[in-house]
Amino acid sequence: MTTETARPLKIAYDECKQMFARQPKLFLYGLLLISCLVWIAIRTLVRPKKHSISRPNSLDPEKPTSDRGTTIKAPVRTPGEWHPVDFKRPTAAPYPNWDVHTAEPIPYRPFRHGPYHITMGLRTMQWDEWIELDNQYPRFHEDKKRRIEERGDKCCRTAHEAYHGAVELLEEL
Repeated sequence: MTTETARPLKIAYDECKQMFARQPKLFLYGLLLISCLVWIAIRTLVRPKKHSISRPNSLDPEKPTSDRGTTIKAPVRTPGEWHPVDFKRPTAAPYPNWDVHTAEPIPYRPFRHGPYHITMGLRTMQWDEWIELDNQYPRFHEDKKRRIEERGDKCCRTAHEAYHGAVELLEEL
C-alpha cells in the first residue's frame, strides 16, 4: 500500500480511536448498527440458493397421475356432482424368482436426505408397488386371523354405507 492511500486510513483510524476514548458506548452502538446494515445488505443481495432434491415419483399426491407419471386433467363438473367412471386396475406383472418366505422387508423411510426433512411418506406410487409382501406377511396374517377368530365383530367391522367400498378394496388386494 502506498503512503498516499495509507494516510487517509490512518486519519480515519485516529478519529475512531479518539471517538472511542470520548464516548465508547455511542461508538459501539454505531459499530453495531453499521454491522447490522452490512449484514442485511449482504443477505438481501446474495440470497442462498435453495437446494432441491429431485427423486423419482415425487409428483403431487393430490393430483391423479397416469401410469406414465403425467398429470391427468379432471373433467369439468359442478361442486357436489359426481359421475361414476368404470375403472379396472391394470394387471400386475409377477416378480421373477419371488417367494413370500424369503423376501426381505423394504425399509420405510418417510424422510428425504438433509436436515430432518419429513415427507410423511407421501409420493406417487406405481400400481405394482402399492402392496408389497415380505417374509413377515405369513406371521402377520396368522396374528390377524387369530384375533378375528377370538374377538369376531369387536375386532373387525364395516359400516353399512362403506360396505361396497370395502369390497372394492378387497378386490384390488
